[in-house]
Amino acid sequence: MPERLLALAVLASRVPKEHESSGRIKEDCANRISGFAGEKRADFFLSEAKLRERPIVLKDVDVPGAGRSVQVDTLVLHPSFVLVAEVKNVTGELYFDNESGQFYRIKGGKREGMRNPEDQLNRAIGALETFLASAGFPVPVQGAIILASYNGLLQQAPITRPALTVDRLPLHLEKLEAENRPILSAGSLRSIEQQLSGSSFQKRDNYFRWYGLIWSDLSVGVRCPECHLLGMGRIHGRWICHGCGSPSKEAHLTALQEFRILFGDKITVKQAMWFFGSGIEVCRP
Repeated sequence: MPERLLALAVLASRVPKEHESSGRIKEDCANRISGFAGEKRADFFLSEAKLRERPIVLKDVDVPGAGRSVQVDTLVLHPSFVLVAEVKNVTGELYFDNESGQFYRIKGGKREGMRNPEDQLNRAIGALETFLASAGFPVPVQGAIILASYNGLLQQAPITRPALTVDRLPLHLEKLEAENRPILSAGSLRSIEQQLSGSSFQKRDNYFRWYGLIWSDLSVGVRCPECHLLGMGRIHGRWICHGCGSPSKEAHLTALQEFRILFGDKITVKQAMWFFGSGIEVCRP
């Protein structure tokens, strides 16, 4: 599961519903869960492509850009092509308004505007081409919008990039391989993979800034593995849930993983005791 989705899930469960950002966090988390389901469906069809050369597939990549990074959910590195796949798991009748640049859907008789995946894709392609050129690989980057839901019916197509149903993805990859000569060696592909993998998800604290959070906004405590209530107590070497009474010897391990997702791989004893809700003086990360 992508690190960003895990971070949103942790925040959604630890930011009280009374906080002004709680609703937005939960909405973003639900959207990412839907998007992740679409990406998993796309991954299945991607693996079905009959290619002579096996590609490198990177997920959840941050491409360094001017001022800020650009996120790429699925990047396919192949000797003959580089492809950014913008996967959308959207239902309803889908329209790309090429005059206004808007993207919207009609579902249940209601029109709903959404972020334009064509613009997102073009932004990602531009950032990736710039990054590759600066790294010594001035190659063109292909792009495609992948419609992962069979309940999403394309009524008006984009003009700058192809939009494909997810089951047409293998054919599209096979066509790209057949129509393009090799432009990247195996060593070049590995170098690109290493550089992009090293750039991904470096700033966990962005979430606190994006949602206007401070550390004291979080509900701390160890989560019960049975009823999922926060605030287990430590009694005689065991964690006891104040809600359902369930005991556990290892419930704190989940809390440690949640801390790692939000704050990074290092933790002090005082920070652990704060996050476990042990009642000592708060020592925030």
